[in-house]
Formats: sequence, C-alpha cells, structure tokens
Amino acid sequence: MSNRKDLKAFVRYDATGRVIAGSLILQRTKPKVGDWQEIDAYECCLPTTTIAPTTTSTTTTTPR
Repeated sequence: MSNRKDLKAFVRYDATGRVIAGSLILQRTKPKVGDWQEIDAYECCLPTTTIAPTTTSTTTTTPR
C-alpha cells in the first residue's frame, strides 16, 4: 500500500498561464502531456513566516 506522502502534487496550466480548475493530481512523476507544474501538497509541514500588520498614526494640525 502506498503512503500519500510519497506522491507529488501537480496542476495543469492553460495557454494563458492560468491553472486549470480541477486539474490537481497526485502521482510520483510529472505527466508527459500538457503544461504541468509541481506544487506544495502538504502545507502542514512547510515553514511559514507571519508578518503582523503595523499601524501608523499621523496627526495633522490646521492653522488658526
């Protein structure tokens, strides 16, 4: 029985460079026909960077 972690995820792109909906497949090797790219399949184990938003306050005064 095959473990899902040994499979790679591939999506297919159309002629304009957009991902074709529903084209995600899991297999060991890249398909031969079509424009396929490997993507990250298991996001749970990937390192991530979190950037917290910062706020800046500006005060303007109007002359009297």
